[in-house]
Amino acid sequence: MVGGGHAGVEAAWAAANLLAGPASVLLVSLDPAKIGVMSCNPAIGGLAKGQLVREVDAMGGLMGLATDATGIQFRVLNTSKGPAVHGPRAQCDKHAYADAVQAMIASRPEVRVVAGSVEGLLIEGDRCVGVRVAGANPAAGHARESASGVPWSTLALRPEGEVELRAAAVVLTTGTFMRGLMHTGEQRTEGGRFGEAAARGISAALSSLGFELGRLKTGTPPRLRLGSIRWNDLAEQKGDERPVPFSDLSGVGADVPPFPSLAAFPVLPQVSCRETATNDAAHRAIRENLHRAPMYSGQIESAGPRYCPSIEDKVVRFAERDSHGVFLEPESLRDDWVYCNGISTSLPADVQDRIVRSMPGCEGAEILRYGYAVEYDMVRPHQIDASAMTRRFAGLFLAGQINGTSGYEEAAAQGLVAGLNAARLAQGAEPVVLGRDTSYIGVLMDDLVTKTPVEPYRMFTSRAEHRLTLRADNAPDRLTPLAESLGLLRGGPLGAMRVRAFGERREQLATLHRRIQSARVEGQPLSQTIRGQAFSLADCLRSLPNAGVPEAVWRTAYADLRYAGYMPRVQAEIRRQQAMEDRRLPDDVPFESLTHLRTEARQALSRFRPRSFGQASRLEGITPADLTLLSVLVDRWQRSK
Repeated sequence: MVGGGHAGVEAAWAAANLLAGPASVLLVSLDPAKIGVMSCNPAIGGLAKGQLVREVDAMGGLMGLATDATGIQFRVLNTSKGPAVHGPRAQCDKHAYADAVQAMIASRPEVRVVAGSVEGLLIEGDRCVGVRVAGANPAAGHARESASGVPWSTLALRPEGEVELRAAAVVLTTGTFMRGLMHTGEQRTEGGRFGEAAARGISAALSSLGFELGRLKTGTPPRLRLGSIRWNDLAEQKGDERPVPFSDLSGVGADVPPFPSLAAFPVLPQVSCRETATNDAAHRAIRENLHRAPMYSGQIESAGPRYCPSIEDKVVRFAERDSHGVFLEPESLRDDWVYCNGISTSLPADVQDRIVRSMPGCEGAEILRYGYAVEYDMVRPHQIDASAMTRRFAGLFLAGQINGTSGYEEAAAQGLVAGLNAARLAQGAEPVVLGRDTSYIGVLMDDLVTKTPVEPYRMFTSRAEHRLTLRADNAPDRLTPLAESLGLLRGGPLGAMRVRAFGERREQLATLHRRIQSARVEGQPLSQTIRGQAFSLADCLRSLPNAGVPEAVWRTAYADLRYAGYMPRVQAEIRRQQAMEDRRLPDDVPFESLTHLRTEARQALSRFRPRSFGQASRLEGITPADLTLLSVLVDRWQRSK
């Protein structure tokens, strides 16, 4: 595993769950002390992203457990709408989160951490068989303490030479570090994150191997000192009175180090955030200095995330707006840094001073770190398949921002898929591909291999056509049995606990459904009453006060019944889509020679090489008429063979 961000640690964790041997997983990081660091907003989850985290947890991943152990504010978003689009979110203590992830990785004897920089790949024929690492000496192992005080098993750093590390599979999770370049106004600094160097060699290595690279941009806002803000004068944003955990194991009462959330939830004291906003003075400062903004001066040419724009982009695109909301979010209980959610920027420092100090409550605010943008290389993801393995070289997997995605949660989901399939490849097993009808993870992976991102990809509920069945509340019902069948719950200290917890949940859910079917409210069957718009989950709990099941089980039963009337139509659509997915396209179809197809269709099929008619149907530039003709032409081509 190359990279210790959210994709890398999830990949290492999944592979360790499958590969029981000591040191069977090697994690290479530029700096092991930065493994699990939250480089931007110290928050996990949100709309659609919360579903991804719940799914990663249901498949035995670590992000949900780390979040529950370090969350300092938990909120479920979108509660004014139906349960299918509820999005759990947690503000985390950024220092505690990195410590928790490092402790979890350090607890696994299957994982060995190597400090070094991957400069190239070892290729034999059409297979990747390892990496070249600069700054690592495998002959000199030594113990090094992580930030959490847990000893690492690392390799000593050496400034000279390179070593070759051979492996059955390689997973690249380079984040924003491939030729990373940070911008604050006219100032440019090489690096993938503040204070950390860029990774240059791997970009050149991938390009020389024939991979098509792209370049994207992301950004981060300034951080303020809490004591310099008129905190109590601003509108308070509280967390939920009854926090909802991400992991089904949190709060079960077991004392299994290093998983503090198992014994208690929430673990840390909870905090409030504050709300402020930009105003005309801030917007005037931005307009007056657009020529100094890297996005508008031509200094940055790559595309940034459309749905998380910088404040200068907001002011230009939404010129009619006289203000934009800003949430001030504490980053940790250990320090007084505050994240300014809503004013991501790469404007010069003096302009950032004007913007921040024009906001109510921030007139005397001290900026501890100025916002910046970072450009980085990515591999255009039509070059992988939905298992995360590259089409060009077997044994080489890509996960995270290297595939053009944005966000911790998207990275973790890809890391789980890549780690799972890398370990399966090492075992000689077939890859696993999750369907769009089974998970948001499946939607994410399918979107990546059927579309070329022109901006960082972000998950939304609108991307999931089966979102009524892909809810945050039922993630374990959908995916934990699959994880168990794949062996993801065999390794580590939590597998048996998760299997047992899921068995209890399944029994409780069945019992609750039976009780609901026999209960009545004001003479009407409770199962029918629940479908009414005015009947809430709280009403359900009052209707059966002694049901004896956890609230998490109630949430699923409630959502099941709310959507019961839609299920026949949903299931029919899933069956129709599955029939398309089951119609495989041969790997060697010469799409470019199918001259009866439109040129645009031939180009799309040749570029993306879909594995099924279902994937082909989702390609940009493919029409229903193209699919009908493609079916005829592929049959004719197969007969001619």
